[in-house]
Amino acid sequence: MAVDMTTDLECQRKFLERRAAFPAEQLARYAGRWIAWSADGSRIVADSEVPEDLDDRIHAAGEDPERCVVEGIPATDAMLGGTGLGPTEP
Repeated sequence: MAVDMTTDLECQRKFLERRAAFPAEQLARYAGRWIAWSADGSRIVADSEVPEDLDDRIHAAGEDPERCVVEGIPATDAMLGGTGLGPTEP
């Protein structure tokens, strides 16, 4: 079965737009947990302390785990790829 690249890229674009627009105060409720986003990024389908439990919770919510995007939400403020954050050499 051929993949429709245009449709796939459009879905990814929509997901990223909606994920970026998701209210931070709502996302903060999931600090330190793993979440499963709906395929379109408009809502959180399920959450769990460990990612291994998400498939069952996604199924219980009536969604397909293969269509959800899983993301870990840091428990505290975090910066990824923080080069140059360590002590500086004189």
